[in-house]
Amino acid sequence: MTEAESASKTRMPKAVRKRLREAAVAKVRQDIIHAGRTEADYDDEDLEYLVAEKEKEIWSGLGWKSFGVVALLLGINIGI
Repeated sequence: MTEAESASKTRMPKAVRKRLREAAVAKVRQDIIHAGRTEADYDDEDLEYLVAEKEKEIWSGLGWKSFGVVALLLGINIGI
């Protein structure tokens, strides 16, 4: 089993997944507005893809932020 497969089988709590999805939807809506388009310009499949990609982006960003906070609490200077 690869690392990606084991990570995909790890499930986040439902409340965390819901908050992550809400944040991703809000970011996608903001990106659509900045692009000068509306949600009606996209198919449902396209919107779902954009939200899924934004969820991955948010989740990866949380990992590095959490690492920085833990390092700060431990007194480790990592240059952030």
